[in-house]
Amino acid sequence: MEHGLTTEHPFVHSPYTMATWPTKNTIVDQRSIKKRPGYDTIHKNLGAGIEPLHILIYLMKDGTRFTLYLTETDLIQKETSGSNTWSYKTETGDYNSTIASISGATVTGKAGTTFSTDGVAAGDKFILDTDHSSQIEEDTNWGTILTVDTELQLTLTASYSGTTGSWGGSEKNALIRKVYTTPSNERWSWAVVGDKFCFTNGNTDVQYWAGTGYAADLETGAAVATKARYCIEYANRLILADYGSTRDPLGVAWSKEGDPTDWTDSTAGAVQLLETEDIITGLGKIGGQLIVYKRNSIFFWYRTGESTAPIARASYREGIGCIAPYSIVKYLGTNAFLGRDNFYKLVGNEPVAIGTPIRDKFFELTGQTEAEQTWGFVDTDNRLIHWLADTSDGQYAFVWNYQTEEWTVFQYHHEIKCGGKGAL
Repeated sequence: MEHGLTTEHPFVHSPYTMATWPTKNTIVDQRSIKKRPGYDTIHKNLGAGIEPLHILIYLMKDGTRFTLYLTETDLIQKETSGSNTWSYKTETGDYNSTIASISGATVTGKAGTTFSTDGVAAGDKFILDTDHSSQIEEDTNWGTILTVDTELQLTLTASYSGTTGSWGGSEKNALIRKVYTTPSNERWSWAVVGDKFCFTNGNTDVQYWAGTGYAADLETGAAVATKARYCIEYANRLILADYGSTRDPLGVAWSKEGDPTDWTDSTAGAVQLLETEDIITGLGKIGGQLIVYKRNSIFFWYRTGESTAPIARASYREGIGCIAPYSIVKYLGTNAFLGRDNFYKLVGNEPVAIGTPIRDKFFELTGQTEAEQTWGFVDTDNRLIHWLADTSDGQYAFVWNYQTEEWTVFQYHHEIKCGGKGAL
Protein backbone atom coordinates (compact mmCIF):
# COMPACT_ATOMS: atom_id res chain seq x y z
CA MET A 1 0.00 0.00 0.00
CA GLU A 2 2.85 2.36 0.70
CA HIS A 3 4.01 1.97 -2.91
CA GLY A 4 0.54 2.81 -4.10
CA LEU A 5 0.81 6.09 -2.27
CA THR A 6 4.35 7.07 -3.13
CA THR A 7 4.65 6.48 -6.87
CA GLU A 8 2.76 7.59 -9.94
CA HIS A 9 2.54 3.94 -11.03
CA PRO A 10 0.63 1.99 -8.35
CA PHE A 11 0.62 -1.77 -8.52
CA VAL A 12 -2.10 -3.41 -10.57
CA HIS A 13 -4.16 -4.81 -7.69
CA SER A 14 -4.29 -1.63 -5.65
CA PRO A 15 -7.77 -0.35 -4.66
CA TYR A 16 -9.36 2.06 -7.12
CA THR A 17 -9.10 4.89 -4.58
CA MET A 18 -5.32 4.56 -4.88
CA ALA A 19 -5.12 4.47 -8.66
CA THR A 20 -3.87 8.05 -8.99
CA TRP A 21 -1.11 9.84 -7.13
CA PRO A 22 -1.50 11.57 -4.80
CA THR A 23 -4.59 10.18 -3.14
CA LYS A 24 -7.05 12.91 -2.17
CA ASN A 25 -9.39 11.32 0.37
CA THR A 26 -7.71 8.29 1.94
CA ILE A 27 -4.75 7.46 4.14
CA VAL A 28 -3.02 4.24 5.14
CA ASP A 29 -3.28 3.39 8.84
CA GLN A 30 -1.72 0.09 9.97
CA ARG A 31 -1.90 -1.16 6.36
CA SER A 32 -5.62 -0.48 6.09
CA ILE A 33 -7.32 2.35 4.24
CA LYS A 34 -9.51 4.95 5.93
CA LYS A 35 -10.76 8.42 5.20
CA ARG A 36 -8.14 11.12 5.66
CA PRO A 37 -8.71 13.72 8.42
CA GLY A 38 -10.85 16.65 7.33
CA TYR A 39 -10.62 20.31 8.20
CA ASP A 40 -12.84 22.99 9.67
CA THR A 41 -13.56 26.17 7.74
CA ILE A 42 -16.07 27.57 10.27
CA HIS A 43 -13.90 28.52 13.23
CA LYS A 44 -11.25 30.16 11.08
CA ASN A 45 -13.68 32.65 9.56
CA LEU A 46 -12.08 35.87 10.78
CA GLY A 47 -13.56 38.15 8.16
CA ALA A 48 -13.02 38.84 4.50
CA GLY A 49 -9.41 38.48 3.41
CA ILE A 50 -8.08 37.55 6.87
CA GLU A 51 -6.09 34.32 6.74
CA PRO A 52 -4.67 32.74 9.92
CA LEU A 53 -1.10 31.43 9.77
CA HIS A 54 -1.32 29.64 13.14
CA ILE A 55 -4.01 28.25 15.44
CA LEU A 56 -2.81 27.65 18.98
CA ILE A 57 -3.74 27.29 22.63
CA TYR A 58 -2.50 29.72 25.30
CA LEU A 59 -2.79 28.06 28.72
CA MET A 60 -2.35 30.18 31.86
CA LYS A 61 -1.34 28.96 35.32
CA ASP A 62 -4.86 29.36 36.69
CA GLY A 63 -6.20 27.02 34.02
CA THR A 64 -7.60 29.72 31.75
CA ARG A 65 -7.25 28.70 28.11
CA PHE A 66 -7.49 30.83 25.00
CA THR A 67 -7.71 29.93 21.34
CA LEU A 68 -5.47 32.37 19.47
CA TYR A 69 -4.94 33.02 15.78
CA LEU A 70 -1.85 34.69 14.36
CA THR A 71 -2.35 36.23 10.93
CA GLU A 72 0.15 38.16 8.84
CA THR A 73 -0.99 41.38 10.53
CA ASP A 74 -2.76 40.60 13.82
CA LEU A 75 -3.13 38.59 17.01
CA ILE A 76 -6.76 37.47 17.32
CA GLN A 77 -8.61 35.67 20.12
CA LYS A 78 -11.56 33.39 19.49
CA GLU A 79 -14.58 34.42 21.56
CA THR A 80 -17.21 31.94 22.74
CA SER A 81 -19.57 34.03 24.90
CA GLY A 82 -22.98 34.95 23.51
CA SER A 83 -22.93 35.64 19.79
CA ASN A 84 -19.31 36.84 19.83
CA THR A 85 -16.82 35.17 17.52
CA TRP A 86 -13.39 36.84 17.74
CA SER A 87 -11.54 39.96 18.86
CA TYR A 88 -8.28 41.74 18.11
CA LYS A 89 -5.46 41.61 20.66
CA THR A 90 -2.93 43.34 18.40
CA GLU A 91 -1.01 46.20 20.01
CA THR A 92 -3.51 49.06 20.41
CA GLY A 93 -3.46 52.37 22.28
CA ASP A 94 -4.40 56.03 22.22
CA TYR A 95 -0.81 57.09 21.34
CA ASN A 96 -1.48 60.58 22.73
CA SER A 97 -4.11 61.02 20.04
CA THR A 98 -6.89 63.46 20.95
CA ILE A 99 -8.97 64.32 17.91
CA ALA A 100 -10.26 67.83 17.21
CA SER A 101 -12.12 67.06 13.97
CA ILE A 102 -12.76 64.55 11.21
CA SER A 103 -13.78 65.63 7.74
CA GLY A 104 -14.15 62.93 5.12
CA ALA A 105 -10.85 61.00 5.19
CA THR A 106 -8.91 63.72 7.05
CA VAL A 107 -8.33 63.31 10.80
CA THR A 108 -6.99 66.33 12.69
CA GLY A 109 -5.61 66.04 16.19
CA LYS A 110 -5.67 68.65 18.93
CA ALA A 111 -2.45 70.57 19.64
CA GLY A 112 -0.06 68.24 21.44
CA THR A 113 -1.05 65.13 19.46
CA THR A 114 2.04 63.24 18.25
CA PHE A 115 1.08 60.81 15.51
CA SER A 116 4.54 60.68 13.91
CA THR A 117 6.54 60.60 17.15
CA ASP A 118 4.39 57.77 18.50
CA GLY A 119 5.15 55.64 15.46
CA VAL A 120 1.72 55.68 13.85
CA ALA A 121 2.21 54.42 10.29
CA ALA A 122 0.42 53.83 7.01
CA GLY A 123 -1.66 50.66 7.20
CA ASP A 124 -2.46 51.06 10.91
CA LYS A 125 -6.12 51.20 11.92
CA PHE A 126 -7.98 54.20 13.38
CA ILE A 127 -11.25 54.51 15.33
CA LEU A 128 -12.80 57.00 17.76
CA ASP A 129 -13.42 55.63 21.25
CA THR A 130 -17.06 56.66 20.99
CA ASP A 131 -17.45 54.55 17.84
CA HIS A 132 -15.74 51.45 19.22
CA SER A 133 -18.38 49.27 20.83
CA SER A 134 -15.98 46.68 22.29
CA GLN A 135 -13.03 44.48 21.41
CA ILE A 136 -15.40 42.20 19.51
CA GLU A 137 -14.55 42.57 15.85
CA GLU A 138 -14.64 43.52 13.20
CA ASP A 139 -16.14 46.89 14.12
CA THR A 140 -17.16 48.48 10.84
CA ASN A 141 -15.94 51.90 11.97
CA TRP A 142 -12.25 50.99 11.89
CA GLY A 143 -10.53 53.04 9.19
CA THR A 144 -7.20 52.31 7.52
CA ILE A 145 -4.52 55.01 7.62
CA LEU A 146 -3.26 55.96 4.18
CA THR A 147 -0.65 58.53 5.23
CA VAL A 148 0.65 60.22 8.37
CA ASP A 149 0.75 63.77 7.09
CA THR A 150 2.03 65.59 10.18
CA GLU A 151 2.12 65.15 13.94
CA LEU A 152 -1.46 66.46 13.95
CA GLN A 153 -2.99 65.00 10.78
CA LEU A 154 -3.84 61.61 9.29
CA THR A 155 -5.40 60.74 5.96
CA LEU A 156 -7.48 57.57 5.80
CA THR A 157 -7.93 55.41 2.71
CA ALA A 158 -11.64 56.33 2.64
CA SER A 159 -14.02 58.70 4.39
CA TYR A 160 -14.40 57.82 8.07
CA SER A 161 -17.66 55.91 8.62
CA GLY A 162 -18.17 56.90 12.26
CA THR A 163 -18.67 60.25 13.98
CA THR A 164 -17.44 63.23 11.96
CA GLY A 165 -17.37 66.99 12.46
CA SER A 166 -15.45 69.46 14.63
CA TRP A 167 -15.55 69.38 18.42
CA GLY A 168 -13.57 72.46 19.36
CA GLY A 169 -12.54 72.20 23.00
CA SER A 170 -14.46 68.92 23.48
CA GLU A 171 -11.98 66.77 21.63
CA LYS A 172 -12.53 63.03 21.31
CA ASN A 173 -10.06 60.27 22.11
CA ALA A 174 -9.08 57.68 19.51
CA LEU A 175 -7.65 54.19 19.39
CA ILE A 176 -4.96 53.23 16.89
CA ARG A 177 -4.30 49.57 16.20
CA LYS A 178 -0.81 48.79 15.00
CA VAL A 179 -0.52 46.38 12.09
CA TYR A 180 2.19 43.73 12.22
CA THR A 181 4.17 42.91 9.11
CA THR A 182 5.19 39.31 8.48
CA PRO A 183 8.03 38.85 5.97
CA SER A 184 7.06 37.07 2.78
CA ASN A 185 7.03 33.27 3.17
CA GLU A 186 7.83 33.48 6.89
CA ARG A 187 5.71 32.67 9.91
CA TRP A 188 5.43 33.34 13.63
CA SER A 189 7.19 31.74 16.56
CA TRP A 190 5.72 31.79 20.08
CA ALA A 191 6.24 30.64 23.68
CA VAL A 192 4.63 31.07 27.09
CA VAL A 193 6.97 32.31 29.83
CA GLY A 194 5.99 33.89 33.17
CA ASP A 195 2.32 33.33 32.19
CA LYS A 196 2.83 35.68 29.23
CA PHE A 197 2.18 34.67 25.63
CA CYS A 198 5.25 35.88 23.71
CA PHE A 199 5.34 35.95 19.91
CA THR A 200 7.63 37.16 17.14
CA ASN A 201 8.02 36.90 13.36
CA GLY A 202 11.45 38.29 12.55
CA ASN A 203 10.12 41.69 11.53
CA THR A 204 8.06 43.01 14.46
CA ASP A 205 9.47 43.91 17.87
CA VAL A 206 8.87 40.85 20.06
CA GLN A 207 5.36 41.09 21.50
CA TYR A 208 3.51 39.66 24.48
CA TRP A 209 -0.09 39.32 25.61
CA ALA A 210 -1.03 38.55 29.23
CA GLY A 211 -4.64 37.47 28.77
CA THR A 212 -6.31 40.88 29.06
CA GLY A 213 -6.30 44.10 27.06
CA TYR A 214 -3.99 44.28 24.08
CA ALA A 215 -0.52 43.00 23.17
CA ALA A 216 2.53 45.21 23.74
CA ASP A 217 6.27 45.31 23.08
CA LEU A 218 7.98 42.71 25.25
CA GLU A 219 10.91 44.96 26.16
CA THR A 220 10.50 48.73 26.54
CA GLY A 221 13.28 50.50 24.64
CA ALA A 222 14.23 47.07 23.39
CA ALA A 223 17.93 46.43 22.93
CA VAL A 224 17.63 42.64 22.72
CA ALA A 225 14.02 41.59 22.14
CA THR A 226 13.73 43.14 18.68
CA LYS A 227 12.93 41.46 15.39
CA ALA A 228 13.72 37.95 16.62
CA ARG A 229 12.86 35.22 14.15
CA TYR A 230 12.63 32.32 16.61
CA CYS A 231 11.66 31.92 20.27
CA ILE A 232 11.01 29.09 22.71
CA GLU A 233 10.63 28.57 26.47
CA TYR A 234 13.54 26.83 28.16
CA ALA A 235 14.63 26.78 31.82
CA ASN A 236 11.70 29.12 32.58
CA ARG A 237 13.24 31.74 30.31
CA LEU A 238 12.39 33.09 26.89
CA ILE A 239 15.06 32.04 24.40
CA LEU A 240 15.47 34.12 21.23
CA ALA A 241 17.48 33.24 18.13
CA ASP A 242 18.33 35.26 15.02
CA TYR A 243 17.49 38.43 16.93
CA GLY A 244 18.38 42.11 17.25
CA SER A 245 17.55 45.41 15.56
CA THR A 246 19.83 44.07 12.81
CA ARG A 247 19.10 40.38 13.08
CA ASP A 248 22.09 38.20 13.93
CA PRO A 249 21.58 34.75 12.35
CA LEU A 250 24.21 33.23 14.67
CA GLY A 251 22.95 34.79 17.91
CA VAL A 252 21.02 33.23 20.80
CA ALA A 253 19.82 35.22 23.85
CA TRP A 254 17.86 34.38 27.01
CA SER A 255 15.80 36.46 29.44
CA LYS A 256 15.74 36.62 33.21
CA GLU A 257 14.25 33.50 34.76
CA GLY A 258 10.47 33.77 34.92
CA ASP A 259 10.40 37.25 33.37
CA PRO A 260 10.53 37.48 29.58
CA THR A 261 10.42 41.28 29.75
CA ASP A 262 13.82 41.59 31.50
CA TRP A 263 16.94 41.24 29.32
CA THR A 264 19.39 43.22 31.46
CA ASP A 265 19.33 41.15 34.65
CA SER A 266 22.51 39.29 35.63
CA THR A 267 20.75 35.99 34.90
CA ALA A 268 20.00 37.03 31.30
CA GLY A 269 22.61 36.55 28.62
CA ALA A 270 23.56 35.92 25.01
CA VAL A 271 25.99 33.90 22.93
CA GLN A 272 26.98 33.44 19.29
CA LEU A 273 27.23 29.99 17.73
CA LEU A 274 30.48 30.33 15.81
CA GLU A 275 31.59 26.70 15.81
CA THR A 276 29.84 26.18 12.47
CA GLU A 277 29.35 28.79 9.78
CA ASP A 278 25.76 27.92 8.78
CA ILE A 279 22.90 30.06 10.06
CA ILE A 280 20.32 29.26 12.75
CA THR A 281 17.07 27.86 11.37
CA GLY A 282 15.00 27.09 14.46
CA LEU A 283 14.67 26.05 18.10
CA GLY A 284 13.32 22.95 19.81
CA LYS A 285 13.30 20.99 23.06
CA ILE A 286 13.77 17.33 23.91
CA GLY A 287 13.34 16.49 27.56
CA GLY A 288 15.87 18.60 29.46
CA GLN A 289 17.74 19.67 26.34
CA LEU A 290 17.46 22.86 24.29
CA ILE A 291 17.99 22.21 20.57
CA VAL A 292 19.35 24.92 18.28
CA TYR A 293 19.00 23.98 14.62
CA LYS A 294 21.26 25.35 11.92
CA ARG A 295 21.19 24.57 8.20
CA ASN A 296 23.84 21.87 8.37
CA SER A 297 24.33 21.26 12.08
CA ILE A 298 22.45 20.79 15.35
CA PHE A 299 23.48 22.15 18.77
CA PHE A 300 22.43 20.57 22.07
CA TRP A 301 22.27 22.62 25.29
CA TYR A 302 21.58 21.77 28.92
CA ARG A 303 20.70 23.56 32.20
CA THR A 304 23.69 24.22 34.45
CA GLY A 305 21.90 25.19 37.66
CA GLU A 306 24.00 28.38 37.85
CA SER A 307 21.91 31.55 37.96
CA THR A 308 24.32 33.77 36.00
CA ALA A 309 25.19 31.09 33.43
CA PRO A 310 21.97 29.07 33.31
CA ILE A 311 22.50 27.17 30.05
CA ALA A 312 25.56 25.73 28.34
CA ARG A 313 26.32 23.83 25.17
CA ALA A 314 26.68 20.08 25.63
CA SER A 315 27.61 19.09 22.06
CA TYR A 316 26.87 19.68 18.42
CA ARG A 317 26.62 17.53 15.29
CA GLU A 318 27.63 18.56 11.80
CA GLY A 319 26.39 17.22 8.46
CA ILE A 320 22.65 17.19 9.20
CA GLY A 321 20.59 20.26 10.01
CA CYS A 322 17.20 21.79 9.30
CA ILE A 323 16.67 23.67 6.02
CA ALA A 324 13.01 24.57 6.62
CA PRO A 325 12.53 26.56 9.86
CA TYR A 326 8.79 25.95 10.09
CA SER A 327 9.06 22.23 9.41
CA ILE A 328 10.19 21.62 13.01
CA VAL A 329 7.39 19.77 14.79
CA LYS A 330 7.35 18.64 18.42
CA TYR A 331 5.67 15.30 19.09
CA LEU A 332 5.94 12.61 21.80
CA GLY A 333 8.71 14.57 23.53
CA THR A 334 10.97 14.79 20.50
CA ASN A 335 11.27 16.72 17.21
CA ALA A 336 10.87 15.92 13.52
CA PHE A 337 12.08 18.23 10.74
CA LEU A 338 13.16 18.54 7.12
CA GLY A 339 16.87 18.29 6.40
CA ARG A 340 18.76 18.88 3.18
CA ASP A 341 18.20 15.34 1.90
CA ASN A 342 15.44 13.76 4.00
CA PHE A 343 12.90 14.14 6.78
CA TYR A 344 14.38 13.33 10.21
CA LYS A 345 13.42 12.70 13.81
CA LEU A 346 15.72 13.12 16.79
CA VAL A 347 16.37 10.05 18.91
CA GLY A 348 18.34 11.48 21.81
CA ASN A 349 21.14 13.39 20.08
CA GLU A 350 20.91 11.29 16.93
CA PRO A 351 19.01 12.48 13.81
CA VAL A 352 17.34 9.44 12.24
CA ALA A 353 15.96 9.50 8.67
CA ILE A 354 12.21 8.84 8.47
CA GLY A 355 11.34 10.07 4.97
CA THR A 356 12.96 7.46 2.75
CA PRO A 357 9.68 6.25 1.14
CA ILE A 358 8.80 9.74 -0.12
CA ARG A 359 12.17 11.53 -0.09
CA ASP A 360 12.94 11.24 -3.82
CA LYS A 361 9.44 12.27 -4.86
CA PHE A 362 9.42 15.20 -2.43
CA PHE A 363 12.64 16.69 -3.75
CA GLU A 364 11.62 15.96 -7.34
CA LEU A 365 8.48 18.07 -6.89
CA THR A 366 9.92 20.87 -4.77
CA GLY A 367 12.67 23.27 -5.73
CA GLN A 368 15.14 24.60 -3.18
CA THR A 369 12.97 27.61 -2.31
CA GLU A 370 9.79 25.56 -1.90
CA ALA A 371 11.57 22.96 0.23
CA GLU A 372 12.87 25.68 2.57
CA GLN A 373 9.31 27.05 2.95
CA THR A 374 7.85 23.68 3.97
CA TRP A 375 5.86 23.97 7.19
CA GLY A 376 4.36 21.38 9.48
CA PHE A 377 1.95 20.68 12.30
CA VAL A 378 1.03 17.68 14.42
CA ASP A 379 -2.40 16.02 14.58
CA THR A 380 -2.23 14.17 17.89
CA ASP A 381 -5.74 12.70 17.57
CA ASN A 382 -4.68 10.73 14.49
CA ARG A 383 -0.94 10.41 15.34
CA LEU A 384 -0.02 12.28 12.15
CA ILE A 385 2.52 14.95 11.26
CA HIS A 386 1.53 17.02 8.23
CA TRP A 387 4.21 18.76 6.19
CA LEU A 388 2.77 21.13 3.57
CA ALA A 389 4.83 22.16 0.55
CA ASP A 390 4.17 24.07 -2.65
CA THR A 391 5.28 21.94 -5.57
CA SER A 392 5.32 22.02 -9.35
CA ASP A 393 1.94 20.24 -9.18
CA GLY A 394 0.38 22.47 -6.52
CA GLN A 395 0.32 22.18 -2.73
CA TYR A 396 0.85 18.68 -1.36
CA ALA A 397 0.53 17.33 2.18
CA PHE A 398 3.29 14.85 3.03
CA VAL A 399 1.89 13.04 6.06
CA TRP A 400 3.75 10.71 8.42
CA ASN A 401 2.05 8.45 10.95
CA TYR A 402 4.55 8.51 13.82
CA GLN A 403 3.02 5.42 15.41
CA THR A 404 3.13 3.10 12.41
CA GLU A 405 5.81 5.10 10.53
CA GLU A 406 3.71 4.93 7.34
CA TRP A 407 3.61 7.79 4.83
CA THR A 408 0.71 9.26 2.88
CA VAL A 409 0.77 12.00 0.27
CA PHE A 410 -2.43 13.80 -0.67
CA GLN A 411 -3.95 17.10 -1.72
CA TYR A 412 -6.68 19.07 0.02
CA HIS A 413 -9.42 20.74 -1.98
CA HIS A 414 -8.40 24.14 -0.58
CA GLU A 415 -4.95 25.60 -0.03
CA ILE A 416 -4.03 24.94 3.60
CA LYS A 417 -2.48 27.93 5.39
CA CYS A 418 -2.26 26.50 8.92
CA GLY A 419 -3.27 23.66 11.19
CA GLY A 420 -3.79 23.24 14.90
CA LYS A 421 -6.27 22.81 17.74
CA GLY A 422 -8.15 25.34 19.82
CA ALA A 423 -9.34 25.40 23.43
CA LEU A 424 -13.06 25.14 22.67
